[in-house]
Amino acid sequence: MSGPAGAPAGSSGVDDDRRLRAYLIFGGLALLFLAIVVVAVSSGADDEAASAASEQRAERRDLPVYWKVRRGDTYVRIAQKTGLTVDELETFNPDVDPSAIQPGQRLKLRKNVPKPKPKPLGPKYATVRTGDSFGSIAAKTGKSITRLRRLNPKLKPKSLQPGDRLRLR
Repeated sequence: MSGPAGAPAGSSGVDDDRRLRAYLIFGGLALLFLAIVVVAVSSGADDEAASAASEQRAERRDLPVYWKVRRGDTYVRIAQKTGLTVDELETFNPDVDPSAIQPGQRLKLRKNVPKPKPKPLGPKYATVRTGDSFGSIAAKTGKSITRLRRLNPKLKPKSLQPGDRLRLR
């Protein structure tokens, strides 16, 4: 038996299979091309977002540790001026009610605020004046009498003279 146009019977199914494979291959290639385009476009957007984020980090490095609230300031305005987000301001200042900030109030602009610089140690020596004793010098300087005696073993409390130098630290 022969099919239409002299083709053997059942050969029409083979042509349909080939045609279906061709459509699937073509469709798969088109889908692959579309995926490549989407990845290329989205990676360009990621690069722009990454550069914007790095710019913000660079700007934040120049920020002071604290922000002194001025009249009319809100978290939104402070965030716009500093480049921080409102969420970051709330995170850095958990004990502050954003709706109740007052002029003169200090807000942290960083999560980890550096420790304050230590107080200077004060003078290393004190000069004895008329009427001074180990007790009066200890009271003026905030050092203990025992410490002053330990630092100055050659000076005796009863023999202090005006002009003697007493070591304080």
